[in-house]
Formats: sequence, structure tokens, C-alpha cells
Amino acid sequence: MRVRQLLSTLLGTAVALAGMSLSTALAAPAQLRGKAVVISWTEQRRERSPATQQETNANRPFALTVYVSPSDQTFNRLSAGNAGSSDQAKGSKDRTRFAVRAVNFSGTRMTVTNTFSAGGARQISATFDAGFSGCTGTVVIGRSGSGPITQSKMGGGEIVVLSVSVGAVSCAITSGNPFQ
Repeated sequence: MRVRQLLSTLLGTAVALAGMSLSTALAAPAQLRGKAVVISWTEQRRERSPATQQETNANRPFALTVYVSPSDQTFNRLSAGNAGSSDQAKGSKDRTRFAVRAVNFSGTRMTVTNTFSAGGARQISATFDAGFSGCTGTVVIGRSGSGPITQSKMGGGEIVVLSVSVGAVSCAITSGNPFQ
């Protein structure tokens, strides 16, 4: 029952944040302005190609970089191994047409949520220490209903995610704009 509640909360948060107007989003903590937060993890997946119906096991490395400008503008990049990256500013879609990510700050926590094409969502979080000099990362992938997760690929097309587990997660804070 606990897992079902967590997934329901995760998906509800994803829907709420995706619909949130930018004017109502909380400002980033002043201590993060001019800095980037980098969260890295690996997903172990069982995937199926909708075109060929071929199933494969995959070990996919991911990295999310969120940069907070000195004027409190937030930019983010999600990189997926050799598959490429997806750059977004203020929750807008990018050229890869990858799912919009909602970046939210609350106290000493940053949460980035994106929904998949169908059946699920990913929530990437960083919890900061009191001085905002270090962080701990968390990644949760939730499934809605009993159907499979369908996810857009950064290179185009879609993949069906039959199962997924998240490996070790790391989090770091760096100074400066990594996107220059």
C-alpha cells in the first residue's frame, strides 16, 4: 500500500507542477544563484521497441544539471548516456521534444519532475545541507495504472519501459554556468 501511495503522490505532483504557471513557482534559494546542481544516476531497464517488439536489457546513465542564474532564471539539461541531451529553460519544450521538466524549490529541497509519454513519471530531487554547499540526490520513477510506461527518446521515437530500477544517485553543487 505504501508504494501505491508514493506513486499516486509522485504522479499528482508531476501533474500539478506541469500545470503550475511560472509566476507561482517558488524562487530558488539565494545561496544557489550563480551555481549549478548536478544529479547523476543509472537506470537498469527492461525495454521494448514498439517498431520491432524486440526486448532488451539496458543500463542507462543519466545526469540532470540545473543552473540558477544570478537573476533567478532556471535552466536545466537532462543527459542520457550516448543518446544526447535535452535543454530547457523555464519548463519549455526543447528541440528534442522531450518531456517538459518542472523545477521547483521549497526550503532546502529542489524537485524536478517530468512525465513520460504515457504511464509514468520521474521525480529527481536534491536535498541541500544548511549552507547549500552539499546535497543528497534522490530519483523515483513511478508508474500509473497497470500498463507499461511509454517514454520519448531524445533521438526521436519512443520506447516501452517494461521495468526500471534506479541505481546509486550522486549530487554535487558547482559554481558558475556550465552551459556557457
